[in-house]
Amino acid sequence: MAFLAKKLMVLSLAEHAYDFNGKPVAYEPYVREMNLWCELFENVEIYTIILPFETANHKYARFKYDNVKLINLYSYPINGSLGSKLKFIVLFPIVSVQLLFAIRKYDLIHIRNSALLSAVLGIFVRIFKKPSITKWAGSYLPYEGEPLVAKIDRKIVDIYSKKHRVLVYDKIEKKHFVNFIPALMYESEIENAKNLALQKPDILKRLEIIAIGRLQYTKNFELIPMALAELKKLKPEFNWHFHLVGDGHLRGEIEKLIQQYGVQDDITLYGARPFNEAQYLLAKSHVLIMPGVKEGWPKPVAEAWAHQVYPLAANRGNLPDIIDSVNKGLLFEPNPIDLASKIIEAHHFLTTSKNLELSIFANALSLENFKLKLAKIINDVL
Repeated sequence: MAFLAKKLMVLSLAEHAYDFNGKPVAYEPYVREMNLWCELFENVEIYTIILPFETANHKYARFKYDNVKLINLYSYPINGSLGSKLKFIVLFPIVSVQLLFAIRKYDLIHIRNSALLSAVLGIFVRIFKKPSITKWAGSYLPYEGEPLVAKIDRKIVDIYSKKHRVLVYDKIEKKHFVNFIPALMYESEIENAKNLALQKPDILKRLEIIAIGRLQYTKNFELIPMALAELKKLKPEFNWHFHLVGDGHLRGEIEKLIQQYGVQDDITLYGARPFNEAQYLLAKSHVLIMPGVKEGWPKPVAEAWAHQVYPLAANRGNLPDIIDSVNKGLLFEPNPIDLASKIIEAHHFLTTSKNLELSIFANALSLENFKLKLAKIINDVL
């Protein structure tokens, strides 16, 4: 491989582990993107949380290349407990010094927006004029109830320098900001997705609805059981089934809502699934629901397009710029009645439209295109 530079430092507070073979692993969509960075740098060192593999998520993916090294910042999960907070207070200055002395060794610093530590590292790279690329997690736009540390972090990344770029999902008019769509799939996978979608079940017999993602508050999956209950009221004769792929700390709450609203016979919960299994389930669906109101770039929408699945998304953030035509999907107000109505509307649209080609919207979002765009940004700051 032809590398752009020798050493890349990454700050990421996504959970990592070494598997039983001593290979680094992490959350699969993140690993798929990081593999591209590994193709552009001779050595990639990720400063992160390293968990014992036996306590980590065993559905994590292994990095594709051997030029990845994990460097531990702290090995305990951050949670709301008093003990965790006290540990963080003690370790924070130590970790900050660790980052300060580390940056001199690297050609480029890649900060994956990690709240307080990314703010600290953002200050360091600007003081010492180290080339950096920050990827802002989620929407860059301020929101009600936003943590103070996010506001501080935003102030820091707003500071302009030729050596810094900030990758954001929103359209932000700043010199060093880049509206950057994240990686989706390899071109061969997009083609495979189109082929998988050819075997889609008959929509006239039953509408297959799906949602994919981590079960956490920002995703707003709690809305879906309520909306499906409304759907049964609005159109009792309508035959449909809902598939939820993903896991997280809200799973128990969502299961309670499913029982509470009486839709347990119409829903299948799959938990977390590897990419290929989630892809298969997506390809067999007709409609995807993305109810999150604090999304950045809505990756599930792009994945839905690739699999010829019609997306329904909450009318928030930058989604009105993305789903700007009925041919691309429908927007709904994040309440049960409007979502239920949009499901009915989507079913009518899909059953009356001819030659609807959703996968064309995914073609520009291949990992190959991502790598080309990323390489240009890296060259601009080096």
